[in-house]
Amino acid sequence: MNSLARLAVASVAAVLSAGTAVAVGTPASAAPTVAAAPGESCATPLGVSSDADGDMHHRFQLPTGLVEDQIVPAADFDPATAPSGRLRKFGLPARPVATAADRPEWDRAAVGVKHRRTPIPSCVKQGVRATQYSLNYSGYRATAASGKAYSGAHSSYTAPSYYLSTCSRESMTQWVGVSNDTLLIQSGVYVTQYTGTLEGGGFFEIVGGSWDTGSLVSVGGTVPYIQGPRYYFSVQYADRYDWAVIVEDLDDGDTYSGFIHNPGAGGTQYIQPYAYFVSERLSYGSTLTQYMNHSDVRFRTAMVHIDGESDARLSIQRPEDVVMTSPGLGNLRLSNSDQLNVSESSFTEHWARCGVVE
Repeated sequence: MNSLARLAVASVAAVLSAGTAVAVGTPASAAPTVAAAPGESCATPLGVSSDADGDMHHRFQLPTGLVEDQIVPAADFDPATAPSGRLRKFGLPARPVATAADRPEWDRAAVGVKHRRTPIPSCVKQGVRATQYSLNYSGYRATAASGKAYSGAHSSYTAPSYYLSTCSRESMTQWVGVSNDTLLIQSGVYVTQYTGTLEGGGFFEIVGGSWDTGSLVSVGGTVPYIQGPRYYFSVQYADRYDWAVIVEDLDDGDTYSGFIHNPGAGGTQYIQPYAYFVSERLSYGSTLTQYMNHSDVRFRTAMVHIDGESDARLSIQRPEDVVMTSPGLGNLRLSNSDQLNVSESSFTEHWARCGVVE
């Protein structure tokens, strides 16, 4: 495999949700540490302990005080038969019925959770954000019906090839998230060479409110970016203390899953009326990068979770085509998205041009 095809990132969070087994006893062992790269601040290990199901909790504290509780299932864990409370513990959305369009992706994601590697801390990339800005994302936005809101979003996606000879100081991200365009919780993947060094992988980020992570949180030591495989992204509200996050390479099995925990509560503030399924370019401080040239991006079975109800297809949630432009080029489009396939809730995004650093 080309050395540029596999890019490292750091690891994401998982925390205890209401109704799940609580970790018991003293830490079984020390959690692993990760050496921070320049410009990174990695989470601090808090220890490893087991719960009543025999599942192992690897806990880390982010610089902002949020806690990652990444949980490795015991050998007897079977996602096909496990009760809903135990599934929630690993950040998995509710198990779809056998005939649901997203059941194949859910099954593959659950297998990755079952066989996940020993967790390592995630690392905050100081000053780097993958936040949606007006005119800086390309894909689709779902809008909840009046009186409704979204408490989750998930989709599978095919990782594009990227081409480094076209643009400069460039990046790309693809992600899913729940937002009101002020508050946002998201998970996905990124690739960047804005600083001159090529890097990328899985990430999550929380923007605005009392849970703001301050910057993109990289999980690439756990889920590297590889050109070509299908990935699975999910964010899901668990309770007022916890949001579940999954970033997984469905082909290679690299999996980040778990909960982001805030002991001060406040998780309900991120239940919002919009859900995004988009490509974007990163910002470094107040500067947007150029948009990295890449092959077509395919989002599949893009789903939202209507709070207090069930999952629904993006394609029937008043979808809106959102367009990425470059103000420095007179608002020329940087990419275009095909029309949604309504029955599959799928679409393809096409790169058009680099844009400018602005």
